[in-house]
Amino acid sequence: MSGIDLYNATIGLCNHSLHTLLHIIEKAKAHPDAAELASARLYPDMLPFSFQVIIVSNFAKKTVERLTTPPEPLPVWEDKETTFDELVARINKTLALLATVKREDLVPKEQTVRYTGKFEPVQASTEQYVLTYSIPNILFHVTTAYDILRHKGVDVGKADFLQGFIKDLNLKPAAQ
Repeated sequence: MSGIDLYNATIGLCNHSLHTLLHIIEKAKAHPDAAELASARLYPDMLPFSFQVIIVSNFAKKTVERLTTPPEPLPVWEDKETTFDELVARINKTLALLATVKREDLVPKEQTVRYTGKFEPVQASTEQYVLTYSIPNILFHVTTAYDILRHKGVDVGKADFLQGFIKDLNLKPAAQ
C-alpha cells in the first residue's frame, strides 16, 4: 500500500477544489437569479459566495508559498472579484499558478502557522499544516460556496460537489 504524497495532498486537492468551484459556477450561471448569486450568503454575518471562492484561491496560493523551496514570492491579488466571470478568471489564474509547481518543488519543513481564531501562531510540520489547516480550510470554503448556491436554489447536488474531485477517474454508470 502506498502513502499519499505531498504533491497530491496539496496541489492535487487545490486543483480538484478549484475545478469543483468552476463546475458549480457554471451551473449557477443558468439560474434565473444568477446576477445576485455571487454576493449571496447563507447568513447575514457570513462571507458571500464570491469571498468563499477568493479564500480557496488564496489558500491554494499560500499552500504553494509555504511548501515550495526556495519559496517564491507570489503575486498579490486584490481580492475584489464580485461576478461569476471575474471569479472564473480568478480560478483559472490560480490553476495556472498551480500548474507551475513541480512535485520536486515541494519540500517538507517546519513553519509558523496562525490558526483561525484567537490562537497564537505555532510552529507546525508540513504534515500538521496540510492536515490541520490547509485541507480543512479549503474544503470548508468549497463546501460553504456549494451550500450558498444550494440554499439559493441552484440545481446542485453531491455529484456536483464531487465533480472536480472525481473528474479524472473516468467513471462509467453502473449496470442496472
